Amino acid sequence: MRALNSTIAVLMIFAVAACAPAPQGSHDSPQISAAAKAWNEALNAGDIESIVALYTEDARILPPNAEIAKGHDAVRTIFGGMIDAGLGGTLETVEATAAGDIGYRVGTYVLEIADGTVVDKGKYIETWRLVGDSWKISNDVYNSDLPAMAPTRTTLAITHEVEDADRWLAAWQGEDSRHELFAEHGAPSVRVFQSPENPNLTGLLIEVEDMEALQALLASDAGKQAKAEDGVKDATMKVLAEVE
Repeated sequence: MRALNSTIAVLMIFAVAACAPAPQGSHDSPQISAAAKAWNEALNAGDIESIVALYTEDARILPPNAEIAKGHDAVRTIFGGMIDAGLGGTLETVEATAAGDIGYRVGTYVLEIADGTVVDKGKYIETWRLVGDSWKISNDVYNSDLPAMAPTRTTLAITHEVEDADRWLAAWQGEDSRHELFAEHGAPSVRVFQSPENPNLTGLLIEVEDMEALQALLASDAGKQAKAEDGVKDATMKVLAEVE
């Protein structure tokens, strides 16, 4: 809560600063701009440790759609993930200002993959702190200019006969059930059905977020083993896809 209150206070300062003259004693900071340029160069070089070194040990990262992350390990995880994903790009400074041992920077970013395809663009605001004779980032807030994309889902209906309805139903109940297996492979919601006239005629209604992951599961040795353990008769299986 202290971290959240501190971050809110910083953002309130920015809001006031946007409507008021720069505080007395503030000035453009070429040192912060130079350190920011080094950050950009390190990203494009895939040098995560040089990026980490530009943050205070207690730095807070406020990424979009995620909780506040804190410290060098968080910096390494978040921006190291970008590097591992093959991302590079350009950061432009709109304003970099310092007063005493505190500064801030506002700017824009464009993220690209190796062939130059733009995968994201947005803006950021950072607070900087003078640590010894080096400027380091103490708070880093960024978010995308691109509209949020709703997850694409489709619904599958699967019917099949099983050797033993009780055994099949048991596999979908309790801890470590088939629900968890499907959720790990792109299908977070599965509803289970059974024919009242023929108990061994069963079915699934599956909400699919990642069709490739689900198909890979069904074709894998683990998927085939699960069907065998549950007594699913492959020859009776029918799959119906949702019609849009």
